[in-house]
Amino acid sequence: MGRAWRIEYEGALYHLMSRGNDGQDIYLNDDDRNLFLETISEMSERFEVDIFAYALMSNHYHLLVRTNRANLKKAMQWFGTTYTRRFNNRNFKKGHLFQGRYKSILVQNDAYLMQLSCYIHRNPLRAGIVRRLIDYKWSSYPIYAYA
Repeated sequence: MGRAWRIEYEGALYHLMSRGNDGQDIYLNDDDRNLFLETISEMSERFEVDIFAYALMSNHYHLLVRTNRANLKKAMQWFGTTYTRRFNNRNFKKGHLFQGRYKSILVQNDAYLMQLSCYIHRNPLRAGIVRRLIDYKWSSYPIYAYA
């Protein structure tokens, strides 16, 4: 069975996620989390991808993005390769960081968009990492809550 087709078009909204290879952490410390955010920001600029929400968990991430060009595959390939290379160099590691390909779910209506934003932002709460969302600095929640 082949891979599922990825639907790409200008203005498409996606829920993106990826896990660490074999469940491993994809950030070892706050410097790695900052590196992740810097790399995703570079990807955003380079490939004209708007990032609306994110949550960085220990062994996976969630993103809500919009592509301004039909280029999600290229953007995510660049991001996955670049972050893995930088992470490995920083932490003296080798090999794969992410488990397989990233997952992408096309957001097709406003109701799902609102539910998705809540789902992404509530991840640290559901995982029991924090008791209040504002206490988790590795998501976009504080930007929405206090902007």
